[in-house]
Amino acid sequence: MATQPLKSNPPILFLPNELIADILSRLRVKYLMQMKCVSKSWNTLISDSMFIKMHLNQSSLNPQFSLIYSQNNDHSFVSFPVSLLWENRSINISHDPYYQLNDKSCEEIVGSCNGLVCLAGHSLNEITRCKERWLRFWNPATRAISNKLGAYYYKFKYYKFTFGYDKSTETYKVVVFGSNLKEKNIVKILSLGDNVWRSIHGIHAIPLQFYFDHEYDGVHLSCTINWMAFQSVFGGDDINEYVIISLDLSTDTFTQLMPPENYDNDGYVPNICVLMDSLCFSYEKESEIFIWQMTKFGDEKSWSHFLKFSYHNVGIDYKFGHPFILHISEDGDTLLLANNQQDSAILYNWRNNIAKKTRINNKICWFSIRNYVESLVPTC
Repeated sequence: MATQPLKSNPPILFLPNELIADILSRLRVKYLMQMKCVSKSWNTLISDSMFIKMHLNQSSLNPQFSLIYSQNNDHSFVSFPVSLLWENRSINISHDPYYQLNDKSCEEIVGSCNGLVCLAGHSLNEITRCKERWLRFWNPATRAISNKLGAYYYKFKYYKFTFGYDKSTETYKVVVFGSNLKEKNIVKILSLGDNVWRSIHGIHAIPLQFYFDHEYDGVHLSCTINWMAFQSVFGGDDINEYVIISLDLSTDTFTQLMPPENYDNDGYVPNICVLMDSLCFSYEKESEIFIWQMTKFGDEKSWSHFLKFSYHNVGIDYKFGHPFILHISEDGDTLLLANNQQDSAILYNWRNNIAKKTRINNKICWFSIRNYVESLVPTC
């Protein structure tokens, strides 16, 4: 009687740790949070600072569009892949109570950087009638949130916050820029981890005025915070000369950058934004929008004309205010625009001269965040 050959067990496949890390770094955060429970070694890997950076680099290749929308007087944070905007005319987002800002004692989003969202809140002291301001750092993907930080009483007549990252020290920083009756311009910086506001004094030497409307918030680029400002030039007719003020987060120093030479507008205030990792300068003239790109940051001679389009092209009534430039597609062909007076995002392919509107939950949206990426970056 012939004997049956013994069945051998399949060989055990061992993957190098480097390959495991590479595979895991391409997954969404919610799956990685679950995989921490697989083993102690995976928990250690996913919590490691080098892996967090690796995952952030991968996640940055797939930015998400984020916004605030109002629903029954509750302000909620939502995010979704930018690709949904390219593909759909109407986007329905499920309501998750966790993302309500009211439940986090905050009513405002300062900004987003590397997956962290900076929130701001305040309370009123009944005796002094001064507002106590505080911040919280929140990672929506990991559902981690810090305690209230940076609490202080302020008497700014006008103020604005901007959130950024100092790569030289790997530190997240919030810059508050304010103006009051005693001192014309005041700048303070809070670093995540220090919980102490530091004053930056160089701004006093710059005799400029700044815009405090929300649409002129500072923009973060290459470890700098940049604002639009102006100075009055007196002559036959008083005119405003516009400049860009740039704060280096690593050195706490200010630089003044001039806009493109000989640009001409109709008296509307120009604006700045970041597109394709470059500082861009936009302005209006005769119902047209002009965009210039600084191809080498900090070099005023590197301004290059990038794009021109009209209000008619994008289907916006100029009476409702100019559009905000929020994002541009990877190939540079399609702009994502918004107008705070309307309840839709606008996609404009300038090569084909085609525009479409994308409605989101048929709600009034606040387009207060441009780009957002999921990350494992801790909140403290």
